[in-house]
Amino acid sequence: MTAGPPGERGRSLHCARCSALNGRDFDRCIRCGAPLLAPAVHAAPARGRLDGRSLLATKVLVGITAFVFVGQMVAAHARGLGLLSGWDASNYLRFGALLILPGASFEPFRLLSAVFVHMGVLHFAMNMMTLGMLARAAEPAVGSARFAIAYVITGLFGFAASAGWNILVQPEVVCTAGASGAVFGVMGLLLGWLVRRRDPRWKDLALQAVFYIVLFGFVVNASNTGIRINNAAHIGGLISGALLGAIYAVPGRRRYEGVVNAGALAGVLACVAALALAQRSPIWRAAESLEGLSELEPPGIEERLEQP
Repeated sequence: MTAGPPGERGRSLHCARCSALNGRDFDRCIRCGAPLLAPAVHAAPARGRLDGRSLLATKVLVGITAFVFVGQMVAAHARGLGLLSGWDASNYLRFGALLILPGASFEPFRLLSAVFVHMGVLHFAMNMMTLGMLARAAEPAVGSARFAIAYVITGLFGFAASAGWNILVQPEVVCTAGASGAVFGVMGLLLGWLVRRRDPRWKDLALQAVFYIVLFGFVVNASNTGIRINNAAHIGGLISGALLGAIYAVPGRRRYEGVVNAGALAGVLACVAALALAQRSPIWRAAESLEGLSELEPPGIEERLEQP
């Protein structure tokens, strides 16, 4: 494709499906008719099957999360708990939820495994639905490998921020889990990308982030409805995602694509390993046997009924 007049590149969008050049105010591609949801692809996507247009990373991450959630439902059913009722703490801990308990040993792998654990059907459904909507814009822009790396890193940083808050700032017993820290990381990824590329659409995305974190997160916590939002995880995921988005917006060199692909694979394998370690941890068995712990209402639960 030949280049347009000077300045055209800064006022146009590339279609994520066919790479045709479109005006920035176009809603659909002039060549293939696909919706122009994604920011223009700047860095070359990862080669082969890791091309972001296939949403491979999103499918893998949602698949792992769904597999874990099915395991949670089976375990809950075996204990006589209903599908729509609240499950006990041992169920969450068995599958990888993060536990902050002053004086107890800390299991670092839970910072990663907790990303794939959810505290009910609505919590799971809302997180996955929001992830799917954001991923349609983010993954084609950065490529599947970079998207997978960003999801793992932002989920990890989100729960690290949560743990830091509940250990250093507000010490308390916390059992928390959910993908929304990583989902906010994907939102931050898009935000950082757009800001770095001076795309005015970052303003709308920033307003959405403020709404969900400030108006939704803090207001729900202040309303004493029994639902607790893990704002620290959301903010940690959003900030780390924005930093990665700004980094990804810089054109990369194709010779590093192999390293990026290997990093994505390592990240996914680390997630699987963390989930396996959670199954072998003695903490969930202790929680199951200790009177009252399985009935604990964790003060730091991340959106038992989350609506991101």
